[in-house]
Amino acid sequence: MHDVSPIIRRAIQDDIPNLIQLYIEFHEFHVAGVPDRLRIPEAYDEAHLHNALQTILSSEDSVILVAEVNGKLLGLAEVYMREDKAEPLRVAYRYGFLQSLLVSAQYRKSSLGKELVLAAQQWAKEHGATEMQLDIWEFGEGPLHFYERLGYRTLKRHMVADL
Repeated sequence: MHDVSPIIRRAIQDDIPNLIQLYIEFHEFHVAGVPDRLRIPEAYDEAHLHNALQTILSSEDSVILVAEVNGKLLGLAEVYMREDKAEPLRVAYRYGFLQSLLVSAQYRKSSLGKELVLAAQQWAKEHGATEMQLDIWEFGEGPLHFYERLGYRTLKRHMVADL
């Protein structure tokens, strides 16, 4: 465990090369957890990742927050604002959606993940959200217990059965 004092801030265009490396680490962590669903490509399409990150950073309804320690990006939280409209059988509500959360492997037992989640929740609240939602892959080394410790609960499950 590392004792770190991070700066949590909005990512900027100049962060994109470092963000790409964090997203590659994020993907490979999940490939290790669910290799029957995800795979590592022969080569990452960094131009596509760069363009996607530019789009996220330029939108008013999304943010990438980063944890920076001594000038190095050690983690990120990618958040979107979403809204479900009222329908005859549904209630309208506005929520934040935590699309991605990553802390670099050597810092996963520090407070960086929690600080990023709290900052993401604050950003969503400031944008009119009444709750934060997220989806996770469930596997042994996955983040389920981390989120449960932060007060997240299962609302709905997506289940599968092998045939």
